[in-house]
Amino acid sequence: MFRITVQYGQPADPAAFDEHYQSTHIPLTLKVPGLVRFTTGRPRPLGRDVPAPPYLVADLWFETAESLKAALKSDEMRSASADVANFATGGATLYSQEEVLVRGHQDVDRN
Repeated sequence: MFRITVQYGQPADPAAFDEHYQSTHIPLTLKVPGLVRFTTGRPRPLGRDVPAPPYLVADLWFETAESLKAALKSDEMRSASADVANFATGGATLYSQEEVLVRGHQDVDRN
């Protein structure tokens, strides 16, 4: 699996960010071709003296490197990317990676 991770910084107006993200950005993102999984979450720091976490993290999953490359070139991805300027006043940082499973739930010793 191949993944794009988007980390959104703290917005100037969290309520406006949330409303736009839910009503506009998610529907745009769901149109991206080849998208097989889309998750979001709000990270919380584990421990003291930890830098402030991103406001929101989104992960977009694709089956193959080819499907990720095609998605990145698509009109739908361009639309979703252009929309970020409409709500992400705290900025957005993107990463991509290939997921490598080291250990899955089926590997856990249940005894």
